[in-house]
Order: sequence, then structure tokens, then C-alpha cells
Amino acid sequence: SPAGSSLGGDPENLQVTDRFQRWLWVLLVSAAAALGAWQWFPGTFLDRSVFAAVASGSSNGALFISGKGTHEESWSLRTFSTDRKADKREAPVIVALGDDLKGFFQSSPPAPIDLAVIFTNFHRLGAKKAATAAVFAWEKPDPIGLAALEKSLTRFDSLVMAAPLSRGVVSSQMPPAFRRTSIAVEKIRGDASALPLVNRLPIQGIILGGETTLAGFSALESEPPSRFVPLLARWEDRVVFSFSLLTVFQRLDLPLDGVEVRLGEFLKLGPAGPIVPIDEAGRLALPLKPLSPYAEISAEALIDGGDDLFPKQAPDPVILRDDQTAAELATREFSRNLSAVIAAIASNQGLSEAQEFPRLSQDWELGIFAAVVGVLILLGGAADFVRNMGALVLAGMCGAAQWIGFGVASVWLPGVPMCVAIIAAMVVYKLLAGKSREVEVALVLPPAMELETPTAPEFVPEPAEIAVATETKPAPLTKAPARKVAKKTVAKKAAQPRTPRTKKPPTDP
Repeated sequence: SPAGSSLGGDPENLQVTDRFQRWLWVLLVSAAAALGAWQWFPGTFLDRSVFAAVASGSSNGALFISGKGTHEESWSLRTFSTDRKADKREAPVIVALGDDLKGFFQSSPPAPIDLAVIFTNFHRLGAKKAATAAVFAWEKPDPIGLAALEKSLTRFDSLVMAAPLSRGVVSSQMPPAFRRTSIAVEKIRGDASALPLVNRLPIQGIILGGETTLAGFSALESEPPSRFVPLLARWEDRVVFSFSLLTVFQRLDLPLDGVEVRLGEFLKLGPAGPIVPIDEAGRLALPLKPLSPYAEISAEALIDGGDDLFPKQAPDPVILRDDQTAAELATREFSRNLSAVIAAIASNQGLSEAQEFPRLSQDWELGIFAAVVGVLILLGGAADFVRNMGALVLAGMCGAAQWIGFGVASVWLPGVPMCVAIIAAMVVYKLLAGKSREVEVALVLPPAMELETPTAPEFVPEPAEIAVATETKPAPLTKAPARKVAKKTVAKKAAQPRTPRTKKPPTDP
């Protein structure tokens, strides 16, 4: 059949029909792919990965990303910063336990019954969460006073206590209060051998509360003094936390299971918790600056204090701090930096302010999609090389626009849906390539030409040859005699046949 009819029409209109079909398919497929990616892609793990890859080009440190990348909840980015100061509103309320020069309490240093009175007033003044940075240890405590202290400590919703840790030749069993606030070494990322090693309590008879009390270390006696405060220590196969860090967990009601530790990078207190930069040894990688507490109240003032003694808007918990002049040097250093460390952890002092990256309005994004699809339709009618190079250049322009919008205008463009539309159009080009070649063959051949297999021309004999063939009669065919199988004999020399002699004619005498 003619090529034009086999392809369904007049070959002169075949090129126009093929080009129109290609435009239509590119329009439908690329537009559907772009709208599908535009609808379902934002907020996914892949979208977050693309945002992190683009953001890493403008920051050398760790990136802390929040948000979903949607019109309602845009991406938010924070990086490490050493210029930001701690927020004083995050500093704790401190009850200072001094030398008691006026003799308000039974003894100095205070006995268990004196501390029982202090914590009873904590509860009376409305404190639901409490923490004590003072170490509770006595050689021969009064049993009645000790029982009263233990009863007063159980009245709080949560309680955090402090104790120093050390390292000795013989390891002791980890107290339950420390074990409840520890995590396995396998949960942290980095070289855990760089953490300070501890294995015992240096003071005998330290009181660490009841079954729900949490404990953190106030000092590490086996470590040399440093201007960077330790936040983590290793006790055998567990990692324990500092008292300051636990008070922030307590304030925000964060579970310890959600903590993320990356030595040399950061410590994240939970999916929505503060992020603290730390060094390889688990120390706070921030220079501390002196910071006064949110409010400082003497322990003596609690006895006659009114109901408004604790500020209502102050953050929990209320912390009892040891300010006695007879305390050890490590204890006095710990008390001096307590407010600054807690405020630095709770206020994300080591991070910059959150930078938002909103998206364009839906009308603008749909207009961008329309422009990209229009360019893809125009490329559909070009040659293969021009079409491929054009699609590659268009993809590069979309990627460049994504980077420029992020760095210059702080907006998040729909770059991935645009690239999805380009990929979909390239697939359509590839699938329609075979049909385009068939159309080109049809346009080269004439419409009336039949695509038949050529046959050899018929042989017509000459008249003279016909005459000779009729005069010469072929000999009749006879059946050839059957051959006899010769026996296998020794070959003999064949005798030469004799030629008969011809007699000479007689001659006349």
C-alpha cells in the first residue's frame, strides 16, 4: 500500500499532524507532572534534602532546619553563631543558701531538718518543679531530720539533684538517680573515648532523693579546670549529663530518649528542643559571660516570704544554690556559672536567629509552571540536538533561579516541580522519536510509489533460438542401467587395446 495511506492520511499534512500531537502530549504530560510534584512534593524528605543541599552552599557549619516548606509553614534555617548573647529571661530563679550569719537555721552548714524547712516553703510558695545544686551529705545525720527532708522532696512533680563525680581505681555501682538520666554510649555519634571517664561518687553518703529523682553531676573532680563547662561524661557503657543540662530538660518536659548527641558538633535536646554546640569532649563550645539569675532570693527569706515571693512569669524550676564560703573551690565555681550555663542552653545562645524562606504565592508559581511548559512545547518541534540542548539549558536556568532566590531574595522557588516537568517532557520526546522517523520516511517517498519487492525480469528467447530448438529433437530418455557394485580387488594394470591393422590395397604388377 502507499506510504501515505499506511500512515493514515495525505503525506503533505503528515508533518503538521505529527507536530501537533507532539505539542499536545508534551503539554499534557509535563503539566500533569509539574502539578503533581507541586502538590505532593513540599514537606517530604526529598524536599528537605534539596533545601539542605542549597543551604549548605552558603554555610560551612551545621544546619538546623525546621518547617515543612509549604505556603502555611515555610522552611526555617539556623546556623551556629558566636555573636548572640544568652537571654536573661531564660535564667533560673535562684534560692541562695549562704552562711546564715543571723542564725535563722538550726546549724551551719544546714542540717537535714533545715533543708526540710526550705523545701517545704518551696512547695508552699507554688514551686511545682525544684532542683538543688547543693550536695546533701552528712557524716551522722539526724534520722528524724533526714526523714523530714526525704518527705519534703517527694512533694514536687519533678526534682533534680546534683553530685560531683570522680574516677578511681575501683569502680562503684551507678546510683539509680544517675542511671535514670543516662543513655547508652551507642546512641551518641562520634568518638565516645574522648569523653571524661567517671566511675564513682567521691563523697560517701550523698543523698539523691527517692525513686523518681533525677541526678546530674555538678563537677568532675578527675578533670583539670577548663573555661568550657563539661556537659557529658562516660560511666562505663553509659553517658551521664550535667546538672545544668538536666534542669533544661526538666523545664521543657523533654524526654531523655529524644536527645541527639554529635560529639564535636552539637547536642540537641529533642526534635523541638534547644540545640547546644559542643566540642569533641562533650563540653559547651561557647565562651560564658557572667549573667545574673532571673531572681535571687536568700534561703532565710523563704521562712516569712509571701505568696508572691517567686515571680509568676519566671521559668521553672526553682534552684537551691550553695553559696557558702566554706564550700570547695569546684562547688563555688559551679555555683558562679550556674545561671549563665542554664540560660545559654535554654536560649540557644550558640545559634543564629531563625531565617524564614517563604514561597511565592500560588498564582506566581502557576505562572512559572506555564512559562516552563511553554518553552518545552516549543522545543518539541526542534531537531533532536537542539531539543536536548534546550532542555538541558532550561534545567540549568531553573537550578540557578533556585540558588539566586535562596541567597538574594530569601524565597524558596518550586525548582523541583519545574525539573520534574522537564524530565517528563524528555520522556515524551523519546517515546515519540520512533513515530517521527516514520513520518520522515513518508515525506521523502512519493505518494504513488508502492513499496514492493523487486522481481527479476522474464526471459524472452529470440526467434532464431526457438527455430533451432524445434529442429533438434532431444533423444528419448531411457532408464540408466543399474550399476553393479564392484568387488574390492587389487588393481591391475589395464591392457592397452590393440588397433586392427588395415590391409593395403593390392598393387598392379
